[in-house]
Amino acid sequence: MIYGFEDNKFYIDFVSCERPHGTMREESDRRARSLAEQGGKFMLGNSGGLDSQSVLHSFHTQGIPIETAFLYLPNYNDNEYEQVKILDKKYGVKTHIVDLDPMACQEEIEQLSIELDIPAKNNVLQRKFLSMLPSDYHFIQMVHDPYVYVDNDFSRFRYYQGYYLPELSRSRAFESLNRTGKNIFFGDTPEFLASILDDDVYRAALKASRYFDGNGATIPGKYLRTVDRWDYYIKPIIYGKYWGDELIYFPKYQGFEKIHYLHGNVKFRHHAVIIHYEELINFLNTPGRIITKRYYENVPLK
Repeated sequence: MIYGFEDNKFYIDFVSCERPHGTMREESDRRARSLAEQGGKFMLGNSGGLDSQSVLHSFHTQGIPIETAFLYLPNYNDNEYEQVKILDKKYGVKTHIVDLDPMACQEEIEQLSIELDIPAKNNVLQRKFLSMLPSDYHFIQMVHDPYVYVDNDFSRFRYYQGYYLPELSRSRAFESLNRTGKNIFFGDTPEFLASILDDDVYRAALKASRYFDGNGATIPGKYLRTVDRWDYYIKPIIYGKYWGDELIYFPKYQGFEKIHYLHGNVKFRHHAVIIHYEELINFLNTPGRIITKRYYENVPLK
C-alpha cells in the first residue's frame, strides 16, 4: 500500500486491478506464484490461524518452498503453539520457534512504540520477533483486515483505512528494521483486496449487519463493529467457502489479548480515510487500464 503525508495531510494511493480479480483462494495461489517468480528465500510468520494456514497451503500445494516461524509467548499463546505443531505435521515442515517473554521486553516495546509512533504495541512486539529472524529472508505475513464501517442507521457502508490501523502500523514497524530481505504483506494487492470486498459473502454480511450489531453480541476485548467484524463474522465463512476442509478451523483463542500493556488508545480516528464501499470496488475493478487514485484523510476526530 502506498501512503504518506502531503502538506501535513495523510493520504493513501489505491491502484486499480491489473486484471479481473478471482476468488480469494485464486488470488492467494496467484500471489504465491508471483512471489516465487521474484526469487529468494521465503519465511512465513505462522500463527497457526486461518490466515497463515491459507498462505502456507498456497505455497505447499503448488510445490513452492517456504519456511515458517512462530512467535511463542509462554503462558500467553500456548494454544497457538499446539496448533503450529499440528500444522507442522500436516505440511511436513519444521517451524522455527522464537521463544520470548513479553514482560521481560515491556520497557523496550513501550519505548519503541513512542519512538515509532505506533500506539498498537502488538505491532512493535511483532517487529522484535522479526528482528530475531534471518535478515536475508523475505518475510511474509498475512496482515489484511478489510474494515468496512457500517453507519448507525445501517444505510451506508464505507471502507476504512488509516495510518494507525493494523496493515500500515505493521508495515511501518517492519520497515524501521532496514532488513536486507523484503517485508511482504501477502494480501496487499488490488486483486486480493477486491477478491474479498467484492465477494458475495462479504456483501451479504454487510447487508445482515443489523442482525449482528443489534443483538448485543460481545467478545471480551473486541469491538465487533470495527475490524473485528471481519475476524469473527466474515473471515471464517469465506475460508470455509473456498478452502472447505483443506484448512483446520481451530477455535479463536485469546493470546496477545492477555498481555495488558499491548492495549490502549490506538488512535484509529487519527489520519484515517473512509471511502464509500461501492465506489472503492468500482474503482478497483476499473476495466482496461491500471490507474491510481489518491484519498486524503477525512475522518473527524470527534
